[in-house]
Amino acid sequence: MFAKPYKLKSTNTLKNSEKKHLIQRLGKGFPSVNEEKLKEIVPNKSTCNFMKLVLHSGETTGVYAVDGVPMIIDTGETLVPTVCALWKVPDLIPTIVIHSPVLSKVQGGVPLYAPGVVTDPTNFPRFNKGSLLAVCTDNNAAAAIVGRAMMSSGNLLIASMGTCLEVLHVIGDNLCKELKFNKIERPKLQHGLNVNSVIQDMDQLNLQVKEEWPSLVPETPVVNEPRLIPDNVTDNKIIEEIQNFEDTIAECSDTEESIPSDMDGLLRWCLLSFLKIHGKDVELPLKTNLLYKNYLMSLCPPDRSIDVKKSSFKKMGKFLEAMQREGLVEVKEIEKGVDALVSVQISHPAVRSHTAVKPTVSAPVLEYQPPVVRELYCITAHVLELFLPLKKGTPLPANEVRRTVREYVKSKQLDAGRGSVKIDATLAKATGIKEQTLTKWDELMAGLLSHMTASTELVFADGTSRLIKTRIDPIQMQVFTRSGNKKVTLVSNLEAFGFVLPTLAQECQRAVAASCGVTRSAGASHDQLMLQGDQTHFMAKLLIEKYGLPKKYLDGADKALNKKK
Repeated sequence: MFAKPYKLKSTNTLKNSEKKHLIQRLGKGFPSVNEEKLKEIVPNKSTCNFMKLVLHSGETTGVYAVDGVPMIIDTGETLVPTVCALWKVPDLIPTIVIHSPVLSKVQGGVPLYAPGVVTDPTNFPRFNKGSLLAVCTDNNAAAAIVGRAMMSSGNLLIASMGTCLEVLHVIGDNLCKELKFNKIERPKLQHGLNVNSVIQDMDQLNLQVKEEWPSLVPETPVVNEPRLIPDNVTDNKIIEEIQNFEDTIAECSDTEESIPSDMDGLLRWCLLSFLKIHGKDVELPLKTNLLYKNYLMSLCPPDRSIDVKKSSFKKMGKFLEAMQREGLVEVKEIEKGVDALVSVQISHPAVRSHTAVKPTVSAPVLEYQPPVVRELYCITAHVLELFLPLKKGTPLPANEVRRTVREYVKSKQLDAGRGSVKIDATLAKATGIKEQTLTKWDELMAGLLSHMTASTELVFADGTSRLIKTRIDPIQMQVFTRSGNKKVTLVSNLEAFGFVLPTLAQECQRAVAASCGVTRSAGASHDQLMLQGDQTHFMAKLLIEKYGLPKKYLDGADKALNKKK
């Protein structure tokens, strides 16, 4: 949050009543801490300032400083304690421990990954995904990082990779360097419990630990065989710790679905699902592009979409290279420039412990049906007398309007023959044509409809309808050239016809095997669908041939359909 420079917008000194209100907010946000400890963060006899900051991203946030020390970050939705506040009240939020060399990496902007966390099952806090977390190092119990958990404690205990924390504040960032604050130095605090106790106890067993699962990347073999444990070793403490560790994993893992939120973790999650579901019957070798298109994308959760370009790997080859080092798959070049899966390890511990959900492709799904579009005209004050007893605002189709006018002309004997109508006072008011004038029927109807509100009614497949007091704009497809001479296709006004853009984007992404997402360009009032490349031909065929949308509601439909692929 404060990794990049920010701007100070304003500074205000809090009154005593405002300080009491801040303590009340802290009490609601952290109910496990009593009011006396909260007053250590915001003492009664202290000078408390509220600073409004504009971050580098453009977002606005607030910081409460007590006696020249930043204590609380106000994001608007939640209050986040700074590391200075956690030095006063360490039990304000759960604290995890990391290896001390990891801290400098996080201070440099690198995310906190699961392997950097000291996972001691006997002294590991329990928390849910999205909870606020404090982070200290194994050589200093003073908090150094504050962030938001990206996986639960149970998942973190068993995770072998993936980002585990969204860093909000770290010691040494721009907030700590603010000139208005006193010099902030991290104190040296001792851990209440030895974080390496389990390792020491394991050393007593005289056991050398071997890597849990070998990498499939050819490497120089290392002799590191485990020794046998004598039968007379009965360490009840170790047995109890192992049982507690297994119980912790089971309890925490059952409380939350372990679908990662980051793209790297989601790609690995989809690969594990592929190995769990199709690992036994998949035909090998399997080309990597077919693995991505036919398996990983289809196994992605319905509310998510995967895109290897948005991950840290950037390319499918680098992702599978990392999975090969983990021992999950083996990839080889079967042709020049063509990589393929040649071996999968379905007995890998990560595959055995993974819970996969088969995609419900065979379940009956109500496909989208385009709405029935009716062009109507609403009654206005000018024409109300013609359509009595109907009320103002009543929508009517054009043929109903014409029938009503013909009945009126017939009842008033205004038909002058040869397709002409004599205008009376009522018709003059409704059409704007002078009274006693002989007018052709076409001119009469054109004048009448121009004094009514042109509207559009959409009747959807579920029976619901929507009336729009204007003519609905057609769906527009535009091709733009971005940097590097790359083309993108923007499709606008889809939501007006009842399309759900995230669902349609996922379908398009699978069909064309290209990046597709929902965006909103500058100056646009509604979301748009953005596809990589010139996809006007594909979109025209999809909307017209599959979904049955009339051509008149797709701008440039004929030109797009006639275009070569």
